[in-house]
Amino acid sequence: MKTIADVIEKVQADGLYAPASQKKVLGSLRRIRRMPQYGLPLDQISADLATFDVMWGHGPARMLPVGFKAKQEFTVWRSQVRGAIAKVVESATNTKAVVVRDAWYDLENELKKCGVNPKKLISVGVLAEAARKRSLSPALITKSWLQEQIDHPEAIGRYRALQAAAKLISKHRTEVSVEISTAFDGTSICKSRSCCKRLPLPAKLAAEFEEWRQQRIEGDRVGHRLKRRGACSTARADKMLDGVSYVYTAMVTAGLVNCPAECSVADLADPSLLEEIIEKELEHEFPWTSIMATTLFEYLSHWKLFVAGAGADSEPLRELISEYDAFENVKTMSSGRRDWCEEFLGNRTKQIAFLNLPDTIFRDARKAMSTFDSASQHHKAAAIAMGIAACAAAIWTSLPLRISTLLRLTYGGVEADVQLHGPRKGLVLTTPPTIVKNKYSHRYITLTSKPGGDPQEIVSWFVTTVRPKLMEAYLAPDLRRPNLLFGGISYSRLSSIWRETTLDNGVPMTPHQVRHALATIMANQKGADYAIISALLGDTEATVRKNYVFVDQAQKHEEGQNILANLQNNILKRGVK
Repeated sequence: MKTIADVIEKVQADGLYAPASQKKVLGSLRRIRRMPQYGLPLDQISADLATFDVMWGHGPARMLPVGFKAKQEFTVWRSQVRGAIAKVVESATNTKAVVVRDAWYDLENELKKCGVNPKKLISVGVLAEAARKRSLSPALITKSWLQEQIDHPEAIGRYRALQAAAKLISKHRTEVSVEISTAFDGTSICKSRSCCKRLPLPAKLAAEFEEWRQQRIEGDRVGHRLKRRGACSTARADKMLDGVSYVYTAMVTAGLVNCPAECSVADLADPSLLEEIIEKELEHEFPWTSIMATTLFEYLSHWKLFVAGAGADSEPLRELISEYDAFENVKTMSSGRRDWCEEFLGNRTKQIAFLNLPDTIFRDARKAMSTFDSASQHHKAAAIAMGIAACAAAIWTSLPLRISTLLRLTYGGVEADVQLHGPRKGLVLTTPPTIVKNKYSHRYITLTSKPGGDPQEIVSWFVTTVRPKLMEAYLAPDLRRPNLLFGGISYSRLSSIWRETTLDNGVPMTPHQVRHALATIMANQKGADYAIISALLGDTEATVRKNYVFVDQAQKHEEGQNILANLQNNILKRGVK
């Protein structure tokens, strides 16, 4: 097995590249020695293409690994290292590709005669390669086999290729003489998502739940006057059925219920039963896709409340749930988000890039839109996406709303949420309680101009230049919402645009991480006021402290030492009166 050290030696000795290119490729190869992802000498790192592709991906960059400052820097490095490994491995094997003349070969030739673009035939080649490993001809392909290939863990890089191949073959199946399987019927093949399909509650258990549900809606009678307290909304009470039905379904699936059709809450309140399903869920032993720890904790909490409301003892259940480490931080910021905030706080370059996002994206978007009419369809779509990202950045870096709230902001008319009043008065924004997750409303907030960009200028440009083109040709007619600022684009589309744009600008983040970034930066300034931060985020101070902010403890300790020194100095100087 060749190593990276062998690849460097081969590149130096055989002159596989021009002198200028060789210097760059060798620099990329030697960089591996300093990368934290490896942590090994070059002569111990395998030069295997498959291993390299699994580790770094093969295709569009979806992330920015540690050690790289920009998307372009990472993609150039990956391309140079991968190309060098491929050249050395191919020259070492020195074998010519063998052309297999079979039904797949005939199918590719006939598709080519049908006028299919050769680039599109690459996807058919990927499908053919996978089928030949199982000795399957185009006539023997089945739906289950295609689904198996799509769901395979190693199919990440070829997922779209397999989809495209199936679609292409089904489109031209009547134009070729090669026998084609009925599996290529034109239906789209997607990754299967195995969810927990809830079983209906048995009659007795359902009646107990309905009685408890009504009690939750009305509230408990407390005090000597027996007034109702602790009532919840109908929607919240209905939501608790998710937890109860999940626990029942999990117990039945695990074979813990003797007579499922006749059981009641008393039969299922045993803590050992709940312990069994928690263990199975955390160990991924159920036939459905494992649910997140936060969701599982919510379901278990609903079950615990139901057991208590039905008159059984829920204290053992509470103690059982509290014993699991998986639920330790469900009410606080997750470890992944905490790590991201810590890394962001320690990276001054990313902070600068983040705060400059409105101006940076706006400048690129204006340049792209200036050639919109003469550009290709691809560049037109990219320009529209850049304009959307610029508008989102202008609002988010001044008022970090949730993405669901941002997409529901209205525009146009005197009662709209977004009002543009010109350069002097600026951009005034209101978030009605009906479009905010926790009903926290911002009323008539003026987004002022900042060094990183002027929200009024950017949003005005968006609604006059980008929005009309977005509504005209880049949204399906049934999805257009003329009263909304972003015209009705979906949550996933805006999220995808934001991820891609921030990755291109060296500060990859999700829309929700914008809230974490601003809260973390503000909380680590001297004299930070959590009342201001919570007002901007539209949450309580307690929620902001627990779920949004990472505080540099070393800095706080240093400030604490200074306070103690000043305090002692003042007291000791006064002496005893």
